[in-house]
Amino acid sequence: MEIRNAQITGTMLGREDHGIFTFFIFVKFGGCECGIGGYALDSYDKSINGRVFSPKSMEAISKILETVGVDEWEQLNGKYIRIKDEGWGSTIKEIGNLMEDKWFNLKEFFSNG
Repeated sequence: MEIRNAQITGTMLGREDHGIFTFFIFVKFGGCECGIGGYALDSYDKSINGRVFSPKSMEAISKILETVGVDEWEQLNGKYIRIKDEGWGSTIKEIGNLMEDKWFNLKEFFSNG
């Protein structure tokens, strides 16, 4: 695994084409561009026949903002971060603050129900 500097080139926070509320952080590093995220921030509830949010989804957004060092989602674009890159074709699971030793492991966070 290699730690690399990356620049956030764009973000998406909203519903994808199946109606699932999600987010992406698009980054550029070492001649590559990719998206980080894609985790569902809501789930389907049969009893109401609709999607509902969990407190954990808002915690994830808050942790991303805190890790990068901004107060608003809109401020992410253009910021530099660190990523843990496991090589070509792998998923970026962890982002970090460029100057401080702050990390957020998205895969671990969303795996711990």
